[in-house]
Amino acid sequence: MKKIVILRCLRSEENCTGAACLQVFNNRSAQFARYGGEEIQLVAFMACNGCRKLTLGDSSGLEEKIERILSIKPDVVHVGICCKTRTDDNEYCPEVLRLVDIFRNHGIEIVWGTHSGSVRHLRKEPYE
Repeated sequence: MKKIVILRCLRSEENCTGAACLQVFNNRSAQFARYGGEEIQLVAFMACNGCRKLTLGDSSGLEEKIERILSIKPDVVHVGICCKTRTDDNEYCPEVLRLVDIFRNHGIEIVWGTHSGSVRHLRKEPYE
């Protein structure tokens, strides 16, 4: 059985229910179609701890999340498109890229995306 983690952006919490990621996982469509008939299990649906002014506190909480993810030994981490589209410059967030490096350095495969391509979520004001 392939263990899968979905990594999403904390900033997306303002409008994301996670339903699109879970739907394509359950339907094995979009980026999850690659698994075909293989048995898969979603073992974590995690958010980063934020960046710049949007945070959940100090980094010790994030370090605990990382340890917990590593302890369940996932095979794959899918990085949600929100980790790119929720940034001001439409590039992958440095905090998410740091997490990707940690997971990759532990032998975990990284897949960019879950349910969609690079659709930009426009905001009225830029993030600070």
